[in-house]
Amino acid sequence: MARVRWYLGYKCRKNPQELVKNISQKVQEFNLSQYIPLLRLEKRVKPRGEFYFFIAIESLKKGEIPENVTDSNLLKLDFFKTPAVHMGISFTYEQIKPMVGAAHDVHDYTNPIPYQPLPKIICENPFELTAKLLVTNYSPPDVDVLSHRYEQLLYWLSALGYGTWESFKKACETLNIEEPKRVLRRLKLLGHIEASPDGTRWSIAPSTLVSVNSKSDFSFLLCGQRSIKLLDNFKQHADLKQINQPRGDAPPCIFIQIDNSNNILTLLEKISAKFSLTNAGEVSKQLANMLPNIETWKRNLRSLQGIVTSCYEWERFDGNDFVPCAYNSESGMYRMYNRQISLNPLGTLFYDAECNCWLQGDWYGVRFLALQQMGDKCIFNYDYNNKQLAILASQRLPEIYERALVLASGILPTYIDSWLLYANIEPEVVHLLSAKLNLICY
Repeated sequence: MARVRWYLGYKCRKNPQELVKNISQKVQEFNLSQYIPLLRLEKRVKPRGEFYFFIAIESLKKGEIPENVTDSNLLKLDFFKTPAVHMGISFTYEQIKPMVGAAHDVHDYTNPIPYQPLPKIICENPFELTAKLLVTNYSPPDVDVLSHRYEQLLYWLSALGYGTWESFKKACETLNIEEPKRVLRRLKLLGHIEASPDGTRWSIAPSTLVSVNSKSDFSFLLCGQRSIKLLDNFKQHADLKQINQPRGDAPPCIFIQIDNSNNILTLLEKISAKFSLTNAGEVSKQLANMLPNIETWKRNLRSLQGIVTSCYEWERFDGNDFVPCAYNSESGMYRMYNRQISLNPLGTLFYDAECNCWLQGDWYGVRFLALQQMGDKCIFNYDYNNKQLAILASQRLPEIYERALVLASGILPTYIDSWLLYANIEPEVVHLLSAKLNLICY
């Protein structure tokens, strides 16, 4: 009879490296590797703070601990004194997956990997790191495969037109695309999709040709609704160029290139398509000009009522990570938990002590507010010659402000060391956003 794999979870304040070493030794000593094949640590573990860890159990039935494990007294070690939840329930990998990210990989007891804390980010000049663009996490074939999946997703969304968040998640799952919330954000940044304020519904954006500055020809970026038939029609009458996003984690960028701008209307007549025509630089400038300053943006966030703080456990963002705290009505970014029900946070919110309200916004936007509230200096780094803008990844802008940067080129930011690099950004856009977001520009 086949075994099933499930997990037991615990809380611990011991040194993570000591935990891995001691449990590993006991598993090998009692020859339990066939029943306890691996251990997973909570991501972003702090050496002296409380953290969660999970041991995988393989048994004939979920929740049933094999006799060999029970007889060994392994689970009587100090590490196992405090269950992750009061009821000591068993977990599936899907339930703990959000907590055990790739920062601390699987610890195989037959070949244990020492615990390694997260490396400290080194802040360097991003424009001196351009050579690193030649080294990516994916080989070109991998990028092509990933890009194709996202292209299929955009075709599906375009055909459907609109739907619920559940339908969006299902489409991502079918195409083996992970982290649908991040996917939705990227599609919004690229002008392909819109979502309702509460995130429960989405709708595809109308097809739009956005003019892009080019030295040799006239080039238009295709945003919004997309289909294979539409692209085939363009190919018959113009030069269509497809460029993958830097990490392949969004649909490829489609550029329509023609001889001169006067022919674009003739082209649209030939393919019998209705498009809105805009200028990429102007779109970026117009959006940056229309956006409010950060304080006004904060006041317009969705306010949540009726949160009884004593009913939940809380973690507060300290500028680098979330740490357990006793809620004390201090402004900042918080995660709320009911660990008797689930190990996953119920939500990530910003508490504004001035108005005594809980605010809900996009994750990076809430973090940006928290950094500003703590007095952290958020930094722009701008290259006037190449019109490139760099922002620290740890200080990523709220979604609507970042959209003004992405729509300047149609390309998502490139990751270079600890920086996000945006292309084709006009100086005027930099000055507008610097003033509205209280940023320091170099």
